[in-house]
Amino acid sequence: MAITTNGQLLGLTGKVGPVVTYQWRGKWITRSFAAKPKNPQTEKQQKHRMLFKQEVQLAGRMNWVLRETMDAIAAEHGMTACNYFIKRNKAAFSAEGDKLVVDWSALVLSEGTVAPVAFGTPEVVGGTTLSIAFEGNPQHLPADNYDRVQVFAYCPDIEMAFLAIPVYRREGRLSVALPELFGGHEVQLWGMVQDAAGRWSETIYIGCGPIEITAN
Repeated sequence: MAITTNGQLLGLTGKVGPVVTYQWRGKWITRSFAAKPKNPQTEKQQKHRMLFKQEVQLAGRMNWVLRETMDAIAAEHGMTACNYFIKRNKAAFSAEGDKLVVDWSALVLSEGTVAPVAFGTPEVVGGTTLSIAFEGNPQHLPADNYDRVQVFAYCPDIEMAFLAIPVYRREGRLSVALPELFGGHEVQLWGMVQDAAGRWSETIYIGCGPIEITAN
């Protein structure tokens, strides 16, 4: 912005080319004109916005889990857990037409330096319960037997998330009582480990499948 000292700019007011001139508090002001941002609504832009909207919706459905697993690291980047999740998982997102495609096996839900565990194959042990054995310290890293092992389940068909009650690393097995609504649908499973200081391990993808869960 500039203040003219010799009156109006060439005796003109209003928009003149790339500048606008007007009087304010008895002085003539000349400043560059703020053009409206272009928004051509191209097909590519529309597609990008639609896919981003679906990414935000997915993060919203997982928000209560992400708030626990990603809040601290997101804060380090000046972001919310949901925004950090979207940024961190760009490599796991792609498009098929106007539909978001997620590489569930590559999805990051936690990250950190806590020693992981190695999960076995989930088994249905009756009703709606999955039993998952795990090796407590497969990489032989410094670890505490009282680290908490958790399993997160997501059912894309009904867009529902579920976080199992954690068990200690030393226990070697975790039982997951999934909601009956998951029955007959594909269920994605991940695991993560948290230590007493609240730090996390990297996300451990357990697997997926149309897990046939039957009511008791």
